[in-house]
Amino acid sequence: MAEPLTQKQIFAVQFLWHQMSDTSYFETVVRMTRLVPYFAQLKHHPVVEIGPGKNPVTNHFPCKEYRSAEARYREDGLSVLKTMDDRSAIVVSFGVIDDDVLLSTRNAITESLTTRYIDELVQEIQRVMNPFAIIFGQDAGKYMGTPAMPIISDESGGLYFPKESK
Repeated sequence: MAEPLTQKQIFAVQFLWHQMSDTSYFETVVRMTRLVPYFAQLKHHPVVEIGPGKNPVTNHFPCKEYRSAEARYREDGLSVLKTMDDRSAIVVSFGVIDDDVLLSTRNAITESLTTRYIDELVQEIQRVMNPFAIIFGQDAGKYMGTPAMPIISDESGGLYFPKESK
């Protein structure tokens, strides 16, 4: 396994991503009635939203506590999650775990660094999420695995539960 990314590497990779601040994939997900019971639970748990864009989840659902992780402000998802305790928050992300966003600048060096970032981000999501995570993105399933409840398809992610520790 590679050494964890340094803060300098994390900061450098942020500027490689496609800017999504004016976009909202949450609008696609919020209309799905089967997710309503899970969104209702946000008021009982701390919530971390990776890449809230123009439409943060907290604008639609009350959260016990809310923290956004927004790249380009040194508050990217990986940096925020690294500061959190195991099984300490519901993690949500809509449209970020997507190769078109995270691998938008393609060359061998930047793609390797960005792929390492995505791998570490997924490990941190899995470590922090409790009692679940809602992760939606074109390539979420590729990185997060098969969701317990797909949003559109297994590839686009969905509802994830923590894996049992051994």
